[in-house]
Amino acid sequence: MVRHAKSDWTNPLQKDFDRTLNERGLANAPMMGNRLLQRGIPVDCILSSTAKRAEQTANLIASSLQYPSATINWQAHLYHAEPDTIFDCISETKNTITNLLVVCHNPGITNFVNSICGVVTANMPTCGMAAFQIDTDDWNELYLSKSKLLFFDFPKKEFN
Repeated sequence: MVRHAKSDWTNPLQKDFDRTLNERGLANAPMMGNRLLQRGIPVDCILSSTAKRAEQTANLIASSLQYPSATINWQAHLYHAEPDTIFDCISETKNTITNLLVVCHNPGITNFVNSICGVVTANMPTCGMAAFQIDTDDWNELYLSKSKLLFFDFPKKEFN
């Protein structure tokens, strides 16, 4: 699970959906993609909100992972989604996918992450990542399955 990177608020009249990443966000997204790569966790599928800042985050992380951006699964429902909606999007994933990366927004992502593995964080930081190992072969059984937090990382956290 990845929260979109830091967005640009210089134009207060811009629609929320259309906000792009700021300079920090443009630097953090590939950095976090590289951290994921260094952990040796392959990504079989990326689901992302269609909001501009989430789209940019997903594309930058995909580039770091050498994941083909053309195959990102864009999900309009992930824009400001509640945990149940995030679950619904994930549950539609083909069971041949074993490593899924989801890019979406707060507060839904924080609540979703905490519902999967107990309280991980009070607030998922921008470009924060939480990875879980889920004991299931069926994405539809996500909430019924045991899960284990593999890592919780974010740009300002020291990388080990």
